[in-house]
Order: sequence, then C-alpha cells, then structure tokens
Amino acid sequence: MHPILIEIGRFRVYSYGFMLAFSFFIGIWYAGRRADKWGVPKEIIQDMSIILILLSVLGSRMLYILTHRDHYHNLLDIIALWEGGATYYGGLILSVIGAVIYLKKKKVSFLRVADICSAPTALGIVITRIGCFLSGCCFGLPTSCSLGVVFPADSPAGYIFDGIAIHPTQLYSSFYGLFILAALILVERKRSFDGFTFSFFCIFYGAARFTVDFFRHYEESAVLGGLT
Repeated sequence: MHPILIEIGRFRVYSYGFMLAFSFFIGIWYAGRRADKWGVPKEIIQDMSIILILLSVLGSRMLYILTHRDHYHNLLDIIALWEGGATYYGGLILSVIGAVIYLKKKKVSFLRVADICSAPTALGIVITRIGCFLSGCCFGLPTSCSLGVVFPADSPAGYIFDGIAIHPTQLYSSFYGLFILAALILVERKRSFDGFTFSFFCIFYGAARFTVDFFRHYEESAVLGGLT
C-alpha cells in the first residue's frame, strides 16, 4: 500500500486520484485510436469523453456517498475524491445516460461507440483498481491463503482488519480487467453487428464482478437471497 505517490511540502499526489486520472487519459487515447478504424470521427469520442469524465466521477461519488452517508460530515469530505470512495455502478449509469443523449444529438450509433469504448473501459479497470490497492480501499475478507495481504492500520483495510491477512480483491479486479481486455480483443474479430463487443463486455464484467464480490468486504447492507 502506498496512498501518496509524491509529497513535496504540502503538495501531495494521491495514488488513487492519479491512477483514476491516468486511466481516463489512456482510455480516451485508446478509444480515439479505435474510433478511426470503426468509422466514427475521433472528435466525437474526445468531446464525449469530457462529458463522461464529469458524469462518471459525479455518479460514482454520489452513489458511494448515498450508501455511506455516515462517513461524510462536511463539503470537504464530499469532494475529497483523492482519498478514495467511489462506486463504479453510479458512474457507469450516469455516463451511459449522458452518452445516449450526446450521441443521439450527434446522430451516431450508441452501440457502435459502446463497442469502441468497451476495451478501453476494461483497460481503465486494470489501472484504477491498482489505485484502489495502493489506497487500501475496496478490500477483501480475511483469508489464510498465500495471496493474503496485511494492510497498515492507518488504511481503510487495516482499520477494519488490523493485522489480519485479507484477500487483495483490488488486484483480483485489476486482473479480471486485463482478462476482459484480452478477451474482447479476441472476440471482436468475429464482430458482426453494432453492440457485439459491448455485449461481451457486459457478460464478462458481470461474471467477473459477481465472482470477486464473494471475497470482498462490504458493510452491512440489504441482501436478496444472501447476495449483497
């Protein structure tokens, strides 16, 4: 765990915030390169990306705050995204809504752009989840297996499981992001319709996230049939 990458006096670069920003930068670049091959103007991707960055950060932060209201007491707590605290689903939902509206105005197929952005999104998962590991958030349950990691007591993971080895679910998630990226590159060679790659992304991500969540720690929450 290494929550602060650079510290010069009062200036700090936090691992999670840096990796999140880096994932956006690489994802936008990669999507732009794919757009040219798929008949979509690169400018469409670049302009849309600005909208999606704002919506994804806003949506993921809003959903996290709504489900962890007792952790936030003032405005500074709410905007301190560099300290971690975001729920992927919130950002995804708000981003998809924004993309649908934007692309409809531009008269560009949403499903084609979703195909273009699926592999870059998987790459973003790889990078961002490393940031989660460095920050000590999104951690797993106690384990006796050789993969277990003991986090420092001053980290979110160490605060809950002080001195206890836990599953590094952040790295599991980073690994499945890499798997999804490789799988999408392979399956899209057989692409036959708009939405083909995006469909596989949804299947792969859903299966991977469902599996990893059995090893991940969550606060007490409403469940359905034993599932969080």
